[in-house]
Parts: sequence; C-alpha cells; structure tokens
Amino acid sequence: MASRKHILIIDDDPFIRRLFGAKLASAGFEVLYAAKGHVGREMARRFMPDLVILDINMPETDGYEIARLLRHERKTKDIPVVFLTSEDFSAEAEKAVKEVYVVDYIHKGIDLDEFIKRIKKAISAKNIDSERHQEKKVSDGK
Repeated sequence: MASRKHILIIDDDPFIRRLFGAKLASAGFEVLYAAKGHVGREMARRFMPDLVILDINMPETDGYEIARLLRHERKTKDIPVVFLTSEDFSAEAEKAVKEVYVVDYIHKGIDLDEFIKRIKKAISAKNIDSERHQEKKVSDGK
C-alpha cells in the first residue's frame, strides 16, 4: 500500500490553516501546520513533506524569502512549493514566483475541489521528475 502524502501548510491565519488542512485531510493527505515562515522551514527540514503550501504575506518573513531559502538548501531543494495567496498576481509577481521556483500559485478564494486537483497535480509532477531523475542515474550507471 502506498504511503500517504504529507503536506506542510505555512500560513499565519488559523482559519486558512484549518479550512485548507481539513480539505486536504479529507482527501487522504497527512497535514502538518506552521504559523510562521521560519518554523515552517524547520519543519520542512525535519519532516521532508511531499509538498509545501506557503502563504506570501506573513509577519516576520514573507513567503518569497521562505521559498528562496527552501530552494537553496540541499535537503529541501526538491520539495515543491505552492503559494496560497489572497493576492492577484501582476506580471512582476509572476516573474518573482518563477525566480523562487514555486510550482503553482493558488488564490485563497478557489473552489476547494479545484484546490485538491491542483495540489495532486503539483505532487504528481514532483513524482514524475523524481522517476526521471532515478532513470537517468540508472542509465548513467550511477
């Protein structure tokens, strides 16, 4: 039996954590929570979730900085990050998202069933990339 996927939600709003966390749990995911960016970063290092859902606007450290730190650390660099935000993205914001390698950004007003579809897509894309990487290592004789 396949193990359940773990998702870490980093958001300072307890309502958002509960709302999206409950939907993820009902879809079969194990959900971890952090209310602050640096706490979430430590949890990502410790628990190595399959995906991080990250709020952009948080006190102390914003989502862009946490995404950048996760991406530049060897241990967490391959964990996909999805922004969950109430912002509407400008062209500059979309460019900034690509620069920190965020795989998707989801508006907090999204239909919850659509939210689950997008999260599953982000996780399956990670699994496909991991399989390709493993195949390349085998074909390279490593």
